[in-house]
Amino acid sequence: MKPWVRWIYLAAGVAALFVAVSVAVQAIRQGSWDPVISVGWLPAVIVAMLPGSYRRCRTRRGNPAA
Repeated sequence: MKPWVRWIYLAAGVAALFVAVSVAVQAIRQGSWDPVISVGWLPAVIVAMLPGSYRRCRTRRGNPAA
């Protein structure tokens, strides 16, 4: 992996951590689950963007699906 790609992943991780902490703080201040529900889709997007995640969903040609 190239060094600049690592910096991009690090920046994305820091941004995700910042969003998670700020959502938790806002939910505690409001006393409600609404902030958590509003960003509940974010972990799915992060997992989908991980490198190599698209390879796990595809089957090889010529091999029957398990």
